[in-house]
Amino acid sequence: MRTALSAASQMSTDWQFACPVCHVALDSGESPIVCPNCSVVYERRDGILSLLPPARREYYSQFLREYTHIRMAEGRGAQPDSYFLRLPECDPSHPMAWQWRIRSCTVKAFDRSIDLLPGSKVLDLGSGCGWFSNHLAKAGHHPCAIDVTVDEQDGLGAARYYSAEWPCVQAEFDGLPFPDQSVDMVVYNASLHYSTNYSRTLNEALRVLRPSGRVVILETPIYKRDESGARMAAERHQQFEKRYGTRSDSVPSIEYLTWKMLRNLGDELGLKWRVVRPWYGLQWAMRPWIARFKRKREPSQFAILIAERQEPSRR
Repeated sequence: MRTALSAASQMSTDWQFACPVCHVALDSGESPIVCPNCSVVYERRDGILSLLPPARREYYSQFLREYTHIRMAEGRGAQPDSYFLRLPECDPSHPMAWQWRIRSCTVKAFDRSIDLLPGSKVLDLGSGCGWFSNHLAKAGHHPCAIDVTVDEQDGLGAARYYSAEWPCVQAEFDGLPFPDQSVDMVVYNASLHYSTNYSRTLNEALRVLRPSGRVVILETPIYKRDESGARMAAERHQQFEKRYGTRSDSVPSIEYLTWKMLRNLGDELGLKWRVVRPWYGLQWAMRPWIARFKRKREPSQFAILIAERQEPSRR
């Protein structure tokens, strides 16, 4: 096990960082790191580079307390080294084994359907412990794990279990700490639904993405009807409050997509979507039919959503 994240290895020379406020290049070898343009001070703790401005760290503080409380109550904490090293494969006895089964199917579909050149620079947004960054690194790519949570059992702090040398950065989706046109792919790893404004969030991804790069959305719930997504979000917060004593909504987020939202985002941002539908098993496939029979709201769908910039039309 890696007892600590090596600052030298984590600040790989393959990655350059920029101030998320003004986009001026940062010297990640400094301690603390001070933006030469706007003088915002950033820090590194236990090998994790925190590129959240101080005011934004305060903004997320309550959310992170609630989020971590729920995640630990779900049984995600205090795992042996072998648990992290196997992910997304997971022992069937684990409380979240059902979720990791879905993740495993998603990753297999991702590998089959996305031709990513070796050595590609990939942002893993919503990386958690870094399991997907580890998967990408083993495939010969250069990932960067991005999350707001640095928890040592479930967040970026748990990346100490991996031996791959990729950076772990605390940052938010709407303030990515990278120069313009510097990455090959941006992956929202079961995380886009935490956005408060999809247009703003995806615009930030497009800023750091190279012209030929792609945005990939994994495991954000998709609905045909907006009211179904809104009902799901309300039910989820009610369940959290009943089970864990918190609604976990101190930071608002949209929490779902609809196919209409995707079409509108494509038109607004000049994106062309490709949809890949992983096979999650017969029970998952039957969910819409069962819901219809029981007269319940439509269940969410998962798909891999791949966005590329559309070619300008020629007249």
